[in-house]
Parts: sequence; structure tokens; C-alpha cells
Amino acid sequence: MEPDTNTALEENPFAQRAAQVAAENGKKAKPSLLANITTRKRRRPVFAVVYGPPGIGKSTFAAAAPKPVFIPAERGLDQITTSKFPTPKTFKELWDMVLVLDTEPHEFETIVVDTLDAVELLIWARVCAEGKVSSIEDYGSGYGKGYVRAREIWTGLLNKLSEMNERFNVLLLAHSHLKTITDPTLSAAYDQYKIKVHDKSADIIRQMVDLILFANLDVTVAKETPKARKGRGIVSGDRLLWTQPATGIEAKNRFNLESPIPFEWEALETGVQKFYDQ
Repeated sequence: MEPDTNTALEENPFAQRAAQVAAENGKKAKPSLLANITTRKRRRPVFAVVYGPPGIGKSTFAAAAPKPVFIPAERGLDQITTSKFPTPKTFKELWDMVLVLDTEPHEFETIVVDTLDAVELLIWARVCAEGKVSSIEDYGSGYGKGYVRAREIWTGLLNKLSEMNERFNVLLLAHSHLKTITDPTLSAAYDQYKIKVHDKSADIIRQMVDLILFANLDVTVAKETPKARKGRGIVSGDRLLWTQPATGIEAKNRFNLESPIPFEWEALETGVQKFYDQ
């Protein structure tokens, strides 16, 4: 005949305590981290850099996004009817605008920073004020210390915007500039359009965003003969948005977008929606 478990526990106080501890440990047991593994795509609002030459229509493009509000670090929105803060004169003023959008209730769905190169000037001014110097080159005791400090401030700003991207579209507008690229796998250097901020700052920006989009006019080259080295640029008037790297263009996207696409918010939104629907 098998022993009565309840009777055995009653007669052995040590067994009673062991059973009690086991029951308590069972209640406190945390689920395995393996339970957090997922396989499906996770939908999130757009987090993008949109850059291009002056006057191409970057602000107009962003104004067509859902319920946008601009943080205009430079002039350029006077001719656009859209919600916007006053132009911040210091990085602290810009940071306070970001915090207000993060912590206070509002109806906006898209946060637009216009432009990154203007924000960089505010960050450099902040670095100079910290170091009590007149130039970022003179900050600290070592070469490039000022740019390292500026990168730290950029990282803090971008981390905050990345957190907010869980709830809002975040569009970072920037001007473009041409930079000569030396690739050791190629026989000659070449020019490429890139975001117009310092290289140390550009590196962290590229890592944080999901999209780097280059906006420009559609230009084709007509040559007098097939062997001619130079040709004549023909501008069609169409504005296009490059979403993937191309000759002379820095771009990236994590949504398998076609490239180029029309320089319109609707075209970008359609492409992202198609990615999530697949």
C-alpha cells in the first residue's frame, strides 16, 4: 500500500517546509527569455533622413505627411502653411521643443526636424559654450575632441527621437553636398552626394534611421556621339526620390522600396505599406 503523502508531510516538518518553498518558487518563476522571440514584422512609424539640394522641395514633401509639426532650425517655412515652432536660437531651445512633443498631449503624428545641418550649428555652439572657446576646433586638449563631444550630443538627440518614433513619424531633413570618395577596391576616386553634416555626426545618423532618401530632379545625359566623354544634362522637371544606393548617391531603406520613386509622401507611404502587407 502506497504511503499517504499528506500524512507524511504532517509528520515531517522539514518535508512541509520543502514543499512550501517549492510552491513559492513555482509562483515566483519568471518566464523564459525564449518566450520573447518573434518572427513577424513589427510595424513602426517612418524614421527617415530626406536630403537633397536647396529648393528641391524637402519641406513641402514633409508637410504632406500625416499631421506634421516642424522644428525649423533654419528659415525656409515662411511660404508653407504648416504647424511649426519658432526657430530655436540654441540647442537647449530645440531640445525643449522635442521634450514638449514627447511628454505633453497633442494631435501631431509626424515630427519634422528642418534641417540637420542647421541643428549641427546649434550643437557646435553648445560645445563651444561648454569649453569656453570660440571654435569647435579649439575644444579640449586633443585633436577632434570638439567633434567627439558633438557626436555625444547628436547621440542623445537621436536616441530620444528614436524612442519617440514608436509613436510618431520622424523626418530629418538635410541639405546635400558632394564628397570625393576613395574606395580601395576601385582604381579611381569618385564623387557622391552625402548628408551635409560632419562625418562623425553623419555616421551616427546613418546608423539610427531606417531610411536615407535622396531627392533631386530627374536628369538624363545626352551625348553627341556614343564615345564622347561628356554630354549635356537634360532636366525633365520631375522630382524623384532615390531609396537605394546608386552611382554618386548615398541612400538606404529597410522596406525593399523601388528606386527611384516620385518625390511625394503618398509614394513613400504606399511603398512602406506594401512591404508590411507582404
